[in-house]
Amino acid sequence: MTMPPTYNIQDLGTQAQTMARNCTNERMAMTLQMVAVGSMIIMAGATSVHLMKEMFGHTGHRGRSR
Repeated sequence: MTMPPTYNIQDLGTQAQTMARNCTNERMAMTLQMVAVGSMIIMAGATSVHLMKEMFGHTGHRGRSR
C-alpha cells in the first residue's frame, strides 16, 4: 500500500505562490493565490497563539475561584 503525500502547513504558502506563477489558467492561479494568503494568515495566528501561551504561561487556576 502506498502512503499519501504529507505536506507541512508552513510550506503551503510558498508552494501555492510558485504554482500560481506557473499556472496558465487565470482562475486556478487566483485560487492558488488565495490559498497562499490564507495559509500565511493561519500560520501567523498559530504563531501568535503559541507566543502568547509562552509569554503568559498557565497561571495554574482551574475552574471557579472561591
